[in-house]
Amino acid sequence: MPNALRLFRLTLATSLIVSALLFVLWSRHWPLVGDASLIHYICFLIQHGMAPYRVIGEMSMPGTFLIEIGAMHVFGPGALAWRIFDFSLLAVSAASFAILTRRAGWFPAIFAGALFALIHGRDGLAQGGQRDLTMAVLLVAGTAALALAVRHRSVAAMAAFGLLAGLALSIKPTAIPLSLAELLIAMYILSERRVALPKPLAASILGVLIAPATALAFLVHEQAVAAFWASLHGLVLYYASLGHKPLGFLLLHSISPLMPLVLLWLLVLALLRPQVDWERALLLTGVAFGLLSYILQARGFPYYRYPLLAFLLPIMALDFTEAMPLPRAATLRRKCVAILAVIALGVGGLFLAPQSAILIHRYRWWEADFNTTLEQNLNRLGGQRLSGQIQCIDSISGCDTTLYKMQLLPATGILLDFPLFGEDRLPVVQQARAHFREAVFQKPPEVIIVTSALYVDGPGDYQKLARWPELTTFLAGDYTLDTDWHPTRTLRWWSREEFGPSYKIYVRK
Repeated sequence: MPNALRLFRLTLATSLIVSALLFVLWSRHWPLVGDASLIHYICFLIQHGMAPYRVIGEMSMPGTFLIEIGAMHVFGPGALAWRIFDFSLLAVSAASFAILTRRAGWFPAIFAGALFALIHGRDGLAQGGQRDLTMAVLLVAGTAALALAVRHRSVAAMAAFGLLAGLALSIKPTAIPLSLAELLIAMYILSERRVALPKPLAASILGVLIAPATALAFLVHEQAVAAFWASLHGLVLYYASLGHKPLGFLLLHSISPLMPLVLLWLLVLALLRPQVDWERALLLTGVAFGLLSYILQARGFPYYRYPLLAFLLPIMALDFTEAMPLPRAATLRRKCVAILAVIALGVGGLFLAPQSAILIHRYRWWEADFNTTLEQNLNRLGGQRLSGQIQCIDSISGCDTTLYKMQLLPATGILLDFPLFGEDRLPVVQQARAHFREAVFQKPPEVIIVTSALYVDGPGDYQKLARWPELTTFLAGDYTLDTDWHPTRTLRWWSREEFGPSYKIYVRK
């Protein structure tokens, strides 16, 4: 039986590693699109003197920009560099899993690490380097550092935990409850082992403060503290209210496509009833935080799952691995647990992993007609001469992606369309429109590009313009429609094949 079990693990490990390597191979040429391209563009604008929040309207936290600027300096500003950054995050997550599941050997880390990478890959092109992925990896790496701190009574590891937790909360402050809960667990265990608490506690607190202090210094340097505070109470709250999905949808999609593994894991837990030691407590706390965070954000975007998956996968891998070996004179219940664990690992390693790799291979990353045709049209209209004289009315359809690729500065810092097309009575919408009137109506740029879709959950086919007729009147009076482009073929950038957005280019009369 031990030899058969060893062969089974090796077979699974081979399938998982090969599938993950195929993901790396097949996704290495993915273009820079979606949220990452918008954040890249904002970082480019910051480096060209446009202050976030004060000049650029944006709801991301300061840590998002600082981490992305740092990554752009280390890896480079282009698409391939961002793929390398994405792969680096996945490598760090796998190393963290190895630390957290070390008592069960090498296999759980391979299982969890490969599936985490493959699920991220099958989520599609737009999820590369997402800030929630960065936050999830920081949190699980911080948890691994905390585990090392408890195991070895290491003050340096406690400081590393604090630093990583601080970086995570600089991306989304919602990370605070998890880090605080984990710190309390660690302090309790250390006190039980009669370790003096002041030094490790001080090290962790000082580590936590580094990233927020850096973010504050960044805001002070950009003279954007007041604007950031106003954004928290205006744009951020408004964005948080949009695109909510029903609870049933959220619960279903929070663990897709891991539903079979989760159901088998719950059966294993019900039959095995494993003891909750402090290491399991850390992982279970992360699972609870990840699920709650996903539900509270309520929009059900794929990347919102990453903090949940970063803790759920290693604890499932750990439990399945530990459940497989059968003790002598095993009871019927114990045999059922082992069978369930074998089935779960087989589903993950022999079905889910290769299926994900095949799905990733089918993504047609080279079909970027929106961006290529828009770049061609802008070059025809003046190319670099348009820098500072071009305005996108878009969020993430691809207009800013094209401006970033062409290194064109926008006419204004208005990079998001959804605040312009909300309900008339809302103060944040009124403020956004007043800003647009002042920045665009009174100083019309040479070119305005309007995309057909409305972020987050608005209508397509330019129906957003009907929500603000004043903009339509302005375009009709001051501009001529130069280009009305529609896609002629479908995109497959994720699991769904669909027609992408359209755009219209207006040239000033």
